[in-house]
Amino acid sequence: MNNKECIDRFITEALAGKANNTVNSYRYSLERFGKYLDESDTDLIGYGRINVQNYIDKQFAKRSASGVNREIAAIKAYSRYVGKPEVSEGLRIFKPLKAKQQARTWLSPENANEILHLTALKPNKRDHAIVSLFLYSGLRLSEVAALDRNDVNLCESRGTVNVREYKMGCERIVPLSSGTCKAIKDYLDQRNDNLEALFLSSFYKPLSARSIQSMLKQYGINSTQLRHTFVKTLVNKGTPIETVKVLNGRFSIGRIASYFSTEGLANVVDRFTKQ
Repeated sequence: MNNKECIDRFITEALAGKANNTVNSYRYSLERFGKYLDESDTDLIGYGRINVQNYIDKQFAKRSASGVNREIAAIKAYSRYVGKPEVSEGLRIFKPLKAKQQARTWLSPENANEILHLTALKPNKRDHAIVSLFLYSGLRLSEVAALDRNDVNLCESRGTVNVREYKMGCERIVPLSSGTCKAIKDYLDQRNDNLEALFLSSFYKPLSARSIQSMLKQYGINSTQLRHTFVKTLVNKGTPIETVKVLNGRFSIGRIASYFSTEGLANVVDRFTKQ
């Protein structure tokens, strides 16, 4: 009995009374699986667990999770029908990463310094203050857009910014470097208004998150890159993970771990074994 005959028999006997959409979906999935088995020198009679697992792994590499789940459902139903349900039970499933979870991008020290230099050259010191704040505090876009003047405490050597986390219903105090304090102070010294918002548009309106992103785009960067650069810099300088977590608010330990390179982890192990 060839693959087509196996599929026809399964549909006739096991899917009797099922909706046409279900029948067509199962047929399509099993035909795809059968074609894969042909290329693997086996068929819908002789296949085993390793064939199923390899096929599913291959599907996840190029298809959405929902599409692969339909394949799995068809293979499981067929496997139960032919009397070997064990070959499709407990499959190892690797879910594809969401866009947010994919490889993080950050600026090299050279690129970060170049952006700071470019913004520092502009007569209006606003852009320089914003870029400095992102690079050296790790604030989120929404957090920067929500800042008021009274949220920042500027001193000669260092300062702080009070960050309101609306989603979590809490606040956190983030330290500011002397360079960031100077950048913000230089910008505020240029202003001749008493408006509350820390950053203003050219029309003296609070600068929105979208406007901040548009400004950063002019320099070929975005707020997420700057935030990742802050975290990556902390990690590269050997900052304890718990400290990185505190400075960045809602970051989990697992997420921070993604900023470590293999070489960096190896160096940590080397230092530990030499103690």
